[in-house]
Amino acid sequence: MLRLEEITKQFEDVLAVDSVSFTVEPGRIFGFLGPNGAGKTTAIRIIMDILKADMGRVIYDGSPEKPDASAFGYLPEERGLYQKIPVKELLIYFASLRGKKAHEAGMVIDNYLERFDLSSRYNTKVSELSKGNQQKVQFINAIVHDPRFLILDEPFSGLDPVNQIILKEILAELKAQEKTIILSSHQMDQVEKICDDIGLVNKGKLIVSGDLKQIKQQHGKQVLEVMPLEAAQLQHDLFREMSGEVQGNGNIHIPFQSESEVQGMIGKINAVIPTRSIRIAEAGLEEIFISLVRGVK
Repeated sequence: MLRLEEITKQFEDVLAVDSVSFTVEPGRIFGFLGPNGAGKTTAIRIIMDILKADMGRVIYDGSPEKPDASAFGYLPEERGLYQKIPVKELLIYFASLRGKKAHEAGMVIDNYLERFDLSSRYNTKVSELSKGNQQKVQFINAIVHDPRFLILDEPFSGLDPVNQIILKEILAELKAQEKTIILSSHQMDQVEKICDDIGLVNKGKLIVSGDLKQIKQQHGKQVLEVMPLEAAQLQHDLFREMSGEVQGNGNIHIPFQSESEVQGMIGKINAVIPTRSIRIAEAGLEEIFISLVRGVK
């Protein structure tokens, strides 16, 4: 278990984190969300003891004492790999720094390299890998030593859909092992699929925190979901007039006040825009995120 209690951090005239409190339970994936500059990275660095909080404290498994570094697995958003070292040698080196014997670490590394289709690249220098393959190596590096606390900042960055699925499968396995997992990402569709709980910060303040399903029930609204025949039609003037929000999956969500107006809206759309489908749907996490952030002054 990981708990933040009234964490505050200020840099000169910028209050980066303002009395933030939340709890991450073992065996649940916690989505830590917020726009750029919201305070996420600062809070993560405080959890990792890279920065010290001005006020408040972090509780690790019931204790304010930070565990040994081997208890943590950290995937930063920025690349942090030695570029001139072969992949497997690099991973064994970092695993050894966290107390793993080379033979033991090597077997774990071989398994993950195979799962990510990197077995043939074990002797390739990191600098010679694509961005996506470097992301896979960095993820393996975060988990190879079997940490209790796992903190992932934009883990899906650079990964194609197949490797995103593999990463999610591994996260599900780690969750089943009762790991304490914090995941920070701008990809709301991925967060919505894999996270059990979320915390949303903006301008250093925690806006909402808790069970994702309950937050969606509390803050979500029904919308008219339209899938045009052609993607270019998402930018049609009619959708802008209706305050439509384009979604990452090629749909557009249009708010409405009552179901009595929906048939009229559908009639207007069908009159000018060919569509694949139109239906009433629940607002997704992305819309809730935007609504809550815009509501903070």
